[in-house]
Amino acid sequence: MATDPATGLQGIDPGVWDQLARAINERKKDDEPGTTAEEVKQHFISEARRFEAEGVEPPTIIKSVTGEADRWEPWEFQVIGPISIYGGIEFSGGSEWTVRAEVGIKLSGKVIWSEGFHLTSKMNSVSWEKSLGVVWGKLTVGIFGDNKCLKVTGEGCYWWVKWRCAGFDETLGCFG
Repeated sequence: MATDPATGLQGIDPGVWDQLARAINERKKDDEPGTTAEEVKQHFISEARRFEAEGVEPPTIIKSVTGEADRWEPWEFQVIGPISIYGGIEFSGGSEWTVRAEVGIKLSGKVIWSEGFHLTSKMNSVSWEKSLGVVWGKLTVGIFGDNKCLKVTGEGCYWWVKWRCAGFDETLGCFG
């Protein structure tokens, strides 16, 4: 039997949905329609119930990079429940390589947080810890090893009666 939303979201401040809707609307493309707090909440409830019924799947790569240098390569993977991690990367090769990149968190398919950054052969990774109401996680993105592989590691969680979490350690492509 599916958990009642009042039980599933017990302890969550109702203002969280307004904050998440604002975050989504700030990051949407110009041609995309805006979203409301109630729409965010209903999508979240629907996804949480679906994952409650189906069980937790391990992280699943939706799109990985081809490893072509000097080209913007989007990537994404499903972490757990309604949470996915996405990004894009442009790699400029050589022994003193550089990367221009972006990473973000999606909730029910909508971007709720994103950040652009640069990496170099001297600073090859960056980490964040984020708490966004019903979503919490730790995230490290970096280029590692002789093959200069893009790795995304961490843990993602969402609240539905309790925190439901999954760790991830994904290699999404190599440039070397």
